[in-house]
Amino acid sequence: MTTTDQAKTSILHFPNQSIQFIADSNQCQHLADESVKYLTLEATGVVRFLLQDALKFTRKCRRTKMITEDFESAMKMRYLEPSVGYRLSNGNLPFKTTTTAGMSHREVQCIDDHEIHLDQVIAAPMPKLPLDVSIRTHWLAIEGKQPTINENPEIISKVDQTTDSLDPMKSLTKKRYNLDASKIKTSNPHELSLEQQIYYKEITEACVGSEEQKRQEAIASLSSETGLHQILPRIVLFISEGVKVNLMQYNLAILIYLMRMTSALLDNKSLYCEKYLHQLFPAIMSCILAKQLCARPDADNHWALRDYAASRCAQMVKMFSANIHGLRKRIVRIFLRTFNSERLPLVTHYGALVGLCEMGQETIEELLFPIIRTLGDRIVRTLENPSLSPIDKITVDKINGVISRYVPTAYRASRQPPDDPENFKQEFGSYYGQRLYAQVTQLRQQTKSTAQPTQVSEST
Repeated sequence: MTTTDQAKTSILHFPNQSIQFIADSNQCQHLADESVKYLTLEATGVVRFLLQDALKFTRKCRRTKMITEDFESAMKMRYLEPSVGYRLSNGNLPFKTTTTAGMSHREVQCIDDHEIHLDQVIAAPMPKLPLDVSIRTHWLAIEGKQPTINENPEIISKVDQTTDSLDPMKSLTKKRYNLDASKIKTSNPHELSLEQQIYYKEITEACVGSEEQKRQEAIASLSSETGLHQILPRIVLFISEGVKVNLMQYNLAILIYLMRMTSALLDNKSLYCEKYLHQLFPAIMSCILAKQLCARPDADNHWALRDYAASRCAQMVKMFSANIHGLRKRIVRIFLRTFNSERLPLVTHYGALVGLCEMGQETIEELLFPIIRTLGDRIVRTLENPSLSPIDKITVDKINGVISRYVPTAYRASRQPPDDPENFKQEFGSYYGQRLYAQVTQLRQQTKSTAQPTQVSEST
């Protein structure tokens, strides 16, 4: 016998008779001896590898005895189907040795099955019959008010929602629950009743549907309904995912509908949306700063969506800046970072400009005034480009309109006369300096003309 044959013989832990018996049980009676020997060698190798992996699981779990779960984990790790029916509490498998019938008289291992006596089964008492299926009705609302019963969802006030958001453990460890704080899991699934599931389906389909009347009714429901706190996470997720999908498809109408849903949630006084700002803000900022929102940017009115989303962004900053430290600073930093990039198109600069203007008088004075000169130089370079596109030309007119609407009013409120055209040119550049000087001068004259009749009437 060669060294190779000795090595192969030393690793054959399964007898050939066991493999032959398994083959006979699976209707493979005519296997050659070499085939049985190869199958025995292969089965031994597979089982050895599985035992080695199972031993790793045993050591990782700090156990001294291997259990069936370790072997199942090893089978799953090697993408094998786990065995079913061998999970025992004590870890011992009740195997016994028996002899097969016939001329071979092979010794095989089998499980000692428990014998059931039919007399005991017949004499055993009958189990209880299951309850019959029944339908129970309850009131969803009585004269527009939801009754406080177990079948209806509990109405949680905005104060309780705020407390639950800031300290979830406190709301779960109240005396009426009699719970131990150390045994409570903070991540609880949101379970919806059948009525809530139907409402969610109907409200989302109506908000993005084609019928304007149903859409208005759905938006009104979102802005006034008091029992939406349980489905609020799903509605916010619907808005967030909807913006992602429709931005890729340039579906301007759906994006507008989703922003209207966001506005309705913010207007609902009974909802506490602070826990979902990490989903709402990216959706709104995408509608403000996206490079392209529709298939035909030179023809479709995507400017209205950018303006509407910017106003909603400013609304959220005003609502939640008191509770979230640095929220206003982070949002403004995103807008300012847009003007530092030459690669971004002018439509993105338009969105950032509107976003800064919606933040209020203080933001315009401190942050917008210093970047008007840079923005004007960018516009001059764009207009001097011989390959000026129609969308860039429209964007320049839109930017000029925004600056004319916000900057002169803010300048008149923050700076006292007299006004010097050279100072305007030095501060705002050659493109916007003379234009803003003329607009500020006109506003001051209008203020004086409206103030004089008032003084005359008072003296009279």
